[in-house]
Amino acid sequence: MMKILDTMMVLLFPFLDTIPFTLPRYWMFRDRLRMPFRYIILLQLLLSAANSMVFYYINLKGNEYAEQWTTVTRYSFMLVFLALAFLLIRESFPKLMFTYLLFLAWLFFVLGNANYIESRFFIDFSVRHPYLIYNIARILIYLVTCPFMFHFFSHTISDALKIDDEKIWQNFWKIPLFSTLFGMLYCTVTDVYAYASWQFLFSRYLMLFGVCYVSYVVLNTLKISRHSAQLEDALKYADRNLESQRKQCDLLTSHMEEIRRARHDLRQHLAVVQCYIDRNDREGLADYIDIYKNELPPDTLELYCRNNVVDAVVCYYATLARDAKIQFEAAVNYPDNCSVTSTDITVLLGNLLENAVEACIRGTEKQKFIKLCIKQRNKSTLLILVDNTCKTPVIFHEGIPMSSKREGFGIGTASVQSIAARYGGDVQFEQKEGVFCASVLLKISSDM
Repeated sequence: MMKILDTMMVLLFPFLDTIPFTLPRYWMFRDRLRMPFRYIILLQLLLSAANSMVFYYINLKGNEYAEQWTTVTRYSFMLVFLALAFLLIRESFPKLMFTYLLFLAWLFFVLGNANYIESRFFIDFSVRHPYLIYNIARILIYLVTCPFMFHFFSHTISDALKIDDEKIWQNFWKIPLFSTLFGMLYCTVTDVYAYASWQFLFSRYLMLFGVCYVSYVVLNTLKISRHSAQLEDALKYADRNLESQRKQCDLLTSHMEEIRRARHDLRQHLAVVQCYIDRNDREGLADYIDIYKNELPPDTLELYCRNNVVDAVVCYYATLARDAKIQFEAAVNYPDNCSVTSTDITVLLGNLLENAVEACIRGTEKQKFIKLCIKQRNKSTLLILVDNTCKTPVIFHEGIPMSSKREGFGIGTASVQSIAARYGGDVQFEQKEGVFCASVLLKISSDM
């Protein structure tokens, strides 16, 4: 009976090395897999089964042969699983290596604790049954650490993977690298008593919790930094919004003064008109009416919608566009009592229109235009469309335009994506036939 159990433990050994740590990693990238997740599970099981057969064959050769080839076989298959991940997941090298090394640090933590328990308390029993205590200890430690590690990966690391800054990731993935290399120092140690020391166990705790803590701190720092950049962006557009509203108020005040003067003079004009009528002087009346038309105050006040904030933003960029001899067209049907905050709609519209104006100014086209459309598609969605001339090829990465002013994505694009995500919406960018199109869909509640 024990012989059958020992054989089962030998066969189970490689599965515990791979399946508990590879499948959660694929699940994190489930929206970027090159094949359905169920096929990934099947492929991982088949590879683990092959690993298990090789490991079983090694152990049939005896303990000395197993000690010589177990580590080589173990890490050779780890490289195979790593290479497979690069083939099956559509993601950059730094992000894949970062997550792989974190899971590897978790694996080393589980193995280290299992080694310590086996060497410290069950050394005699393990001589007779080499993998029984070791496998049981691994399963128990894995189950104990699962809730904490899954929470860490599903929150902190998932948020980190949303950061699309190549410069950050080129350095960020090296954080768990050094801890993992430190954990591999015991890979070639054959003395089981080395695993029974408290220094060995303590090093495993430092390795795992150290790398998780450093990653957590760095990610929080990045979040604060990006949030500060977005706040600065919001303040910039808020200042422009206020400036635009001030200009609108000045125009309105001036317009009203001119209307008051025109109404004051209206009695004199009517008296002159009545005089022409009494004399039946039609030609003189027509000439006088033409002169009077030219003296009427010009209709310079633009009103795009009833929302003061949206109207001010659109007016500001409409003025910039026309000063740069860019044709500006806007059809704005912004709903009353919209749930989108004034700050969010200011930053969103400001970024979209600013990018459109800058693209047109940089362009060499003779006929430049910007078209803005804002409409409530139904009671729960708000659609914002901005089209502008842009014949210069735009570089996209996974549907997101790369910044022309800095490496990676622009802060403005990140702000638009962040606002859209906050309202459960979506952002799409595309370039077709010399026109750049930006589409933003927000989920709103007009009753709020």
